[in-house]
Amino acid sequence: MDGSERIKSLKKFSCSNSDSKSHDHDHDHDHDHDHDHAKKNMNQSSYCTESCNVVSEPLLPQDLIFDILTFVSANCLINSARYVCKTWAAIITSFGYSKAHERRARSKYGLYIESFMSEFGSYSLEFIDDLDGEFERTELRIPRRMGKILCSCDGILLLSHHCFRHVFVVNPILKCWLRIPPFPISRQLTDATCQCAIAHVPRTSKFKLFLVDLLKISGVVRYVFYVLRIGIDNSWKEIARREPPPGWVSYLEPIYSGGNNLYWRTIDEIIVMDVDREIIVREYPLPPDSLLGDWLPKYLWTGNRLSCISPQGKCFSTLYKVFILDFDSGEWFLYHEIGPFDYVAAYGHELHVLFEIFRFWINDQIIFEANPEENSPDRQENFYFGYNVKTRKLTKIEGIDDGNFKVWLHSSSLVSLPYS
Repeated sequence: MDGSERIKSLKKFSCSNSDSKSHDHDHDHDHDHDHDHAKKNMNQSSYCTESCNVVSEPLLPQDLIFDILTFVSANCLINSARYVCKTWAAIITSFGYSKAHERRARSKYGLYIESFMSEFGSYSLEFIDDLDGEFERTELRIPRRMGKILCSCDGILLLSHHCFRHVFVVNPILKCWLRIPPFPISRQLTDATCQCAIAHVPRTSKFKLFLVDLLKISGVVRYVFYVLRIGIDNSWKEIARREPPPGWVSYLEPIYSGGNNLYWRTIDEIIVMDVDREIIVREYPLPPDSLLGDWLPKYLWTGNRLSCISPQGKCFSTLYKVFILDFDSGEWFLYHEIGPFDYVAAYGHELHVLFEIFRFWINDQIIFEANPEENSPDRQENFYFGYNVKTRKLTKIEGIDDGNFKVWLHSSSLVSLPYS
């Protein structure tokens, strides 16, 4: 039974005379309720629609309605289900329901496609089966004044405009946003795209922003780490400092596990940060130079492991080796070898690709962006493919339009943010 069928079935039992006109104003009063307590206090939610008429008592118990609605897609919940009646609106927008729906939705995955072309809007894709299967597309246009996306986490996007002076966190599904203080970055840092990360604290379900900057203190350059607790504090807090190797000044790349660990790749090590406690808890070495090629590798989180995809050869190449970090021993081992890619079989005609940019690893699929050569007839566009490490199959992701787009991991989150 799909989401629309569940909605029709529930309507027969729980509500009547619903009005589709409602208002999205305030936010949950108490985010500290646990799952069971939220079920008992659903009617207290400040999201309840004001113009709905409901029967005195739903024929189905609220606990059962609660559980059934967790199977409904977020797109249907936001655009239809929450307007059925006050009971449904209270359930859907309660903090306990948001957590329950999020846990069930984690088994699915999706992508947010950011458009840089004025004639095209941004949108999300929720894959029903696999990257080469069916998907649900939702238009999610974000005002251009908010800038470009820097990173994403569980449906929350971080955007920045005008050299990081205007910074926003946005839930594009709920169309709510929060403006946060500008990044505390020095003049030495000119591009924060790879220097920040959003993390979701498993213990509290709160979101945090992490940032690293380069500061010259008493003639010594140091990495300085900051955190901002979204919706709790409105200021950046310094949490750690690290001195880079002598002679090296390099930006750090965050790799988020989706859980309580945030990994920072430096020029000589992997720094592990505890998201909840906001402290550095461990370091791991990078793969030895003997394992890597001549070009910088890409580090991705895959399931419960950290991977390193290293280009092989002395020029742009479609040959790669994939290494996996063993957390117990701290050693890297060869996991897979990729290439060359058969673009003709996957796309139907030859692509003259200059290089690939690996973006995400979802289940057995590595999603990457293929950038055509300068003299290629396709040079104005970029293309997205999924490579299956189990079957070695290369698939063109048909749901992603060809053109000037950038892809981010995304899920249809019901987490609300205070309005700015």
